[in-house]
Amino acid sequence: MKSNQTAPNASKERSFEEALAELDEVVRALEGGNVPLEKLLELSQRGSELAAFCDEKLARAESVLEQLTLSSDGELETQRLQWVDDEDDE
Repeated sequence: MKSNQTAPNASKERSFEEALAELDEVVRALEGGNVPLEKLLELSQRGSELAAFCDEKLARAESVLEQLTLSSDGELETQRLQWVDDEDDE
């Protein structure tokens, strides 16, 4: 049996926004500090899965986004957006 580690819900594909909201809840629970060890491990695993899912969704979105520009002869053109890595600026 093959399992998909990055899908936050095997029965229904979640949206990025749903996964991000759940990830936010997981982070808040972990930051609260009153979590038993077993639940802490469970939440950590879930958080990792959700973070990977969101990262994959963002990567897919970035690969298809395009920008409309006006060429020098007045025609509309599409160009892929160029993403700048924040780490490169450091």
